[in-house]
Amino acid sequence: MEKRLTKIGEAAALLVVSVDTLRKWEKSG
Repeated sequence: MEKRLTKIGEAAALLVVSVDTLRKWEKSG
């Protein structure tokens, strides 16, 4: 499977979370 970067908005939609939540997760490691 080829790796590709997902836009943060797409990732948020896939995970059913907000973009802010994803950013918090990224900061918290």
